[in-house]
Amino acid sequence: MDHDYISGLSLLGGEPLEAQNQEGLLPLVKKVKEKFPDKNIWCYTGFDFEKDVAGKMAKESETTKEFLKYIDVIVDGKFEEDKKDLKLRFRGSSNQRILDVHKSLQENKPINFEL
Repeated sequence: MDHDYISGLSLLGGEPLEAQNQEGLLPLVKKVKEKFPDKNIWCYTGFDFEKDVAGKMAKESETTKEFLKYIDVIVDGKFEEDKKDLKLRFRGSSNQRILDVHKSLQENKPINFEL
């Protein structure tokens, strides 16, 4: 059973990229990708992708390196009330970006996810 009506998994709330949360979520994202390799996994984070995620976390933590292998899309940046825009798709404020994790890591720069 492939559950065609489900396009993927979204990780949000609290902060999925906090070190303890990554440790708890890693077995889940691995299992989802093993069982449903064609499903996308999105991760919403208040962290900045270049500075915090790729620039610090992935360099300092093997867990983060492993975790990012299973994440397809990161929506990064804190929600900012003064930049709130209800017309935006998949994000709440205009400072947030929707990034293709694998391409961004491969090219060592932020690459927008093609919607």
